[in-house]
Amino acid sequence: MDSKKISGVFIFLLIFMMFSINLSSAQTCSDQGFMGRFQQNTNITLTQTCPTCTFINISITDPSSNIILNNTPMILANGLFSFTQTNSTITSELGIYFVQGFSNLNTPFKSCYIITNITRQIDTSEAIVYIILTAAVFVMFLFCIWGAIGLPARNRRNELNRVISVEIMKYPKLGCMFLSYAFFTWFINILLILSNTLVTLTAYQGFFTMMFNFLMAGLYAVFVGMIVIFFWLGAKDLKLVELLTRGINPR
Repeated sequence: MDSKKISGVFIFLLIFMMFSINLSSAQTCSDQGFMGRFQQNTNITLTQTCPTCTFINISITDPSSNIILNNTPMILANGLFSFTQTNSTITSELGIYFVQGFSNLNTPFKSCYIITNITRQIDTSEAIVYIILTAAVFVMFLFCIWGAIGLPARNRRNELNRVISVEIMKYPKLGCMFLSYAFFTWFINILLILSNTLVTLTAYQGFFTMMFNFLMAGLYAVFVGMIVIFFWLGAKDLKLVELLTRGINPR
């Protein structure tokens, strides 16, 4: 298998593993009853209806799977059970908080709520725009990956392995390598925005945050590295052109 096929298989496996691991391990709030969406570090009130219950106790697990509230009673008023948090303990971390409760009926229930730093939830039309933008950015990422893999990287050589001409397309190849990194970073950023606003993606919020921060940390270094390599190749090719003009075919 040549290097192009190996690179393509590696990229496919990387993308497949990135999403399959999260799809297999993450729970979404749509799998549970939904108690609401709240702002980070604010006081919130959780409610639960049970007309025939005399008491309900709840336990809360944060997005990091830490139990932050254990067997705490809810207050009954006018047939509605409620629990009000007067500090930010149950809203300090972004993501999905899972609630487990039980009552005198010995019927446990599961619910959840979402803590976000987004001041408002995007509507359906905005979500459609984001989805289209996500698909477009991902297609551009794949196009740049194709260029980074498919375009030639070496100067043209004869059967004696001597340079016969300078390959100009290795410069667009270098540009495609950087753009594929930039588009992938943009793609992860869009998914991070969606994970903050859509219930079905909130479970991936921590993963997308980690990926985006990692990619952004390396973006400047990748850009500087590309510029250095670009000028190094340019200086090297100028010397090759001079030698070729004089009829010399260097190795």
